[in-house]
This record gives sequence, C-alpha cells and structure tokens, in this order.
Amino acid sequence: MKENELPEYKPWNFKLLLLLFVLPVVVAVILPGIHGARTTGGTRYTCMNNLRIIGWATYNYTSMSGGSLPISYTTDAEGNRLLSWRYSLLDLLNKFNIKEKINSEQPWNSVENLPFSDIQILEFACPDEDNYPNNGISYFTITGEETLFPDGSSVTLDQVNAADGTANTIMLTEAADMDIAWLEPRDIPFSDVNKPPREMLGTGPSSHHEEGFNVFYADGHAQELSKDIDPKVLRALITWNGGEKIPEEF
Repeated sequence: MKENELPEYKPWNFKLLLLLFVLPVVVAVILPGIHGARTTGGTRYTCMNNLRIIGWATYNYTSMSGGSLPISYTTDAEGNRLLSWRYSLLDLLNKFNIKEKINSEQPWNSVENLPFSDIQILEFACPDEDNYPNNGISYFTITGEETLFPDGSSVTLDQVNAADGTANTIMLTEAADMDIAWLEPRDIPFSDVNKPPREMLGTGPSSHHEEGFNVFYADGHAQELSKDIDPKVLRALITWNGGEKIPEEF
C-alpha cells in the first residue's frame, strides 16, 4: 500500500457473524436439553429396550419348550436351589461363551460357577441403576402359585390365554435396589407385592425413573406403569388365573 493510501474497506461477512455470535447462544440453550434427554428419556428408553430383549428371549424359550415358560430356578436331587431361570436364556441372548462355562449341576455361587456369575451382563441392568453389584439385575419375575412362575413348576401360555389372557398378565417387571445377582435363584415373591411401587425400592416392582417403572406382558408388549398404581390392580395383573376385572385406566 502506498503512503497516504487508505486501506480498502471490506464489509463483515454475515455468515461469519452468525457463526461467531449467534451459534454459541443457540448451543448454550439447546445443549442442556439434549443432555437431559440422554440422562432421563434416553436411559428410560434403554431400560425398556433391555426389558424387551429379556422378555422376547423368554418368549422364544416358550416356543422351544412346547409353550412352557422357564421354571423360576433349577434344583439338585435334594431340592436345593442351583441356578436362576436366566441361565436358560443365555444362548438366546447370544451369551454362549458364558453358558458353556457354567456347571448347571452346581449352585450359582459355587467355587466353580462364581467367576462366571460375577460377569456383568448389560442387558440385565437398567442404566438408571447405580446401587447394585456389577453382576446385579434390574428385571425380575414374580414368583408364587398364582403367578407365571410358581415354585418348582411352569405355566404354559395356552393356560394363560384360556384364563386371564396374555395381554393382561405381567411376565417380567423392573425393580430397583434389589441387590440380587443375575444367576442367583431368587426373584420377587408375590407376597411382597403389597404396596405402591413408589414404596417398594429394594423389595418389589420399582425404579429410579421419575415417572414410572417398566413391565413386560405375556403377549410380548412392554409398558411403563405408574409408581402410584393401586397394589390390588398390580397384583391382579401379576396373577394369570384370578379372573379379576382390570380397570381400563390404571
């Protein structure tokens, strides 16, 4: 540039201004919402999806066993509990490498089986759970003579269809803070379902989600139920041949 010559004026690029000043404001407003979706709605969706995976695997098990649901736990000749019903789903969940290493004739916490029962299986845990062991679970059956998982025997889906109906019968439920290992032959006794789920953390159907808890029905559909559901209605949904009338809205 020659002496005394003014520099050429170049106007600001409008697009550049937009990027420098407007975009940071937009990000500051939207990003917290995205993060919230990931930490609330996102984990709820993952939890529901995990429950569906386990439920469909259980459903597939029935198709290979003449329509019978798995027995809630295996036993030895003396009647001692050995392994959870979840063991029978491992190959259906593509966990062949774990199942083949477990000795089905030994208890879940035997010296031989404990190294494998300590393995964490992500499908068995809700991402909103932070108060369970690495080998813990968030999804359970309800056990008892009136449920789909009576002690020592099994129920067929044909029986359920002929009674209360598969669409009205809960097969699996979410439950939080249970401190139960996935291979441990223990679930939720029907007698423990006696309060609203909001009051059953660590004892029965419950969750750490803000609104509700997830269940999977015997016909293959999943649903989020209110934590304030009437315990009588919840118990009616759990039994398969009680003949109870279920309200349209609960």
